[in-house]
Amino acid sequence: MKILTSVLISSGLCVTTLAQSHLVIPSTYASIDANGLASIPGATLELREQTIIGAAHLTQLIGKQLTAIEFRRNATSTNFDSGAAQLTISISSMMAPTYDCSRNFALNVAGNVVQVFSGQITLPASPATVGPNVAWTSANTVKILFQTPFSYNGGRLCVDISGVAVPGLEAANWIADARGEDARGTVQNIGGGCGNYGHHAYVDEYGLVVGSPAKFSTLGTPNFVGLAMTGHSGPGMPLALLGFAPPGNCNLMLSTLDIVTPIALTNFLSPTIGYGSWTLDLPNNPALQGLGFTTQWFDWATEATTDALSWTIGAAPSLDMATIEGNLQSASGRVIANMAHVLRFEYQ
Repeated sequence: MKILTSVLISSGLCVTTLAQSHLVIPSTYASIDANGLASIPGATLELREQTIIGAAHLTQLIGKQLTAIEFRRNATSTNFDSGAAQLTISISSMMAPTYDCSRNFALNVAGNVVQVFSGQITLPASPATVGPNVAWTSANTVKILFQTPFSYNGGRLCVDISGVAVPGLEAANWIADARGEDARGTVQNIGGGCGNYGHHAYVDEYGLVVGSPAKFSTLGTPNFVGLAMTGHSGPGMPLALLGFAPPGNCNLMLSTLDIVTPIALTNFLSPTIGYGSWTLDLPNNPALQGLGFTTQWFDWATEATTDALSWTIGAAPSLDMATIEGNLQSASGRVIANMAHVLRFEYQ
């Protein structure tokens, strides 16, 4: 089963007479298709993407000059159309674990940052390639030859790419290969909700891992406030006994209120339905694996609760790579701790 996310893909032209070597990351997929998909924000969307690569993948590159990066097409029976995008790419490195990456783009960029490329790139027309073996040929890959090399001396890498489509040259179906890992926490619905939105509490299980942002969301009364309440689970206390007048048999399923965060319930999804989300950054301490809490939402307008979700933190993904994606105008993006594209560095 393929796993889909959005990543930037790029290409460039240059001529060099120096001997070049290559390193594919993750190395397992040097010649075979991985289990994920990576679409092309630079071809159809204005998007910023950071790819974080753990130091364990990069020992072969220590002391080397990185001179190019390549992305390989996904194996499929579909022909890919050609296109173009305008990209800016910067690379930096720092001594930090991969799972400690941040939603804040700036916090992932180190002081040794180098802008390695800025300009228009071409995505080649690519005939169907069903795999599982996919070669790094010119028709199967998009490649950027750096205008300024990056000297790698250790630590994790941050490949930071901002891209916009070239009008009239969008290549919406050019999909690259990626590796996804099924690393996630666990969630159990323990009830307690009532009213129109009582069963509309959600959490992204893939964010419930060490060092990852855990995202919780709910539906509720539009243009009012919801409270994201987190603590330890309890046997259930009827809201009516707490002085509220809920529209049904609502129960508070928390024995402690360790975190209470007010969230605006906006109506951008529907004029009659409010939507709210809350993100909890889980610390990068492996000792947190297996720790559990419960989150329940309170709709202030109707004095109702959603069902409570009891959740447990899972281990950090072993992929040792991550993706952060967001729009060009935003200071932060979405962390995908278990997904990154398959790529190849050229170095000397």
